[in-house]
Amino acid sequence: MEMKSRTVVCSPAHVAGIILLIAACAAFFIHPFLAVALLSFYVVLCVGACFFPGTNFLGEVVSRGRTGKNYVALTFDDGPSDVTTPKILDLLDRYQAKATFFVSGVNALTHPDIIREIIRRGHEIGNHSMNHDPLVMLKGNQNLQREIQEADQVLRSMGVFAKAFRPPVGIINPELPSLLAQLGLVCVVFSRRARDAGNRRVHDLALKILKEVRGDDIILLHDKPPRRPEDCTILWQELELLLAGIRERGLQIVPLSCLTGEQLMNVDPRLGNVQCGNSN
Repeated sequence: MEMKSRTVVCSPAHVAGIILLIAACAAFFIHPFLAVALLSFYVVLCVGACFFPGTNFLGEVVSRGRTGKNYVALTFDDGPSDVTTPKILDLLDRYQAKATFFVSGVNALTHPDIIREIIRRGHEIGNHSMNHDPLVMLKGNQNLQREIQEADQVLRSMGVFAKAFRPPVGIINPELPSLLAQLGLVCVVFSRRARDAGNRRVHDLALKILKEVRGDDIILLHDKPPRRPEDCTILWQELELLLAGIRERGLQIVPLSCLTGEQLMNVDPRLGNVQCGNSN
C-alpha cells in the first residue's frame, strides 16, 4: 500500500509571511529598524508555533476532537515496552476502553508480538518516528523524512499502515506539515497531559488530567517504563484512577479516529480492525 499525498493548503504562516514582508518593505522607507522589527516578529511567531502546534499557524495539526460530544481519546507514546504495555492493555480491557499507541520504530522492531497484541485487542497504532530523537525537528527535512519513513516501513512489515504521525516531544518545525502532506499522513498532537516527562513524574498524574479534562480532549500518556521500579505501582494506580475518573465525569473513551472523524490506521485483514463502537 502506497502513501497517498494529502492536499497542501496555504498555512496562516504563509499568509502572515507575505503580509509582513510587504509591510516590512514599506516600513523600510520609514525607518530600516521598523522593517527589521516586523521581520523579527514573524520569526518569533514561527518559532513559537513550533512549540504550540495546536495553533495550526504552520499548518494543519490535530490537537482536539471535532465531535462536540463528551468523547475523549487516550494516547500512549514512546512504546511498546514489555514491562508496561501489556499491563496497560489489560487495564484498558477492564474498562472496555480503546486507545492509540504512538510507537517508535526501534521499539516496534524489538516487540513485534506486542504490536500484534495491540491490534488484536482493537487499539490503534500511530507513527512516532524511528528513534524518537527529541531534536529531530532541528536536523533538517531529509533526516526528518527518513525518521518517519523508516518507522512506517517497520510498521508496514507487520501489516500496520499508520496514517497518523506524532512528533517526538510534541514539537514541530515549519517544514513538517508539507512533508506529512506529501507522505499522506496527518499530524496529531494532544490537548491534555499531565507533564509526566515520559513517566518520570507519575505522582498525581490522574489528578492533573482530571481537573481540566473535557469533551474532545486528546489525552497524552506514556507506556514507557518509569525510571524507578517502585514508580511502576504508582503508574498503575494513577492510570486506574484516570480511567475511573473519566467515566465518573460522564465522558466516554473512544478511539482517536472517532474524535478526528478520519481513519488513522489500516491493518492487514488477518490482524483485525478498530471500530468506533468498541468503546466503553
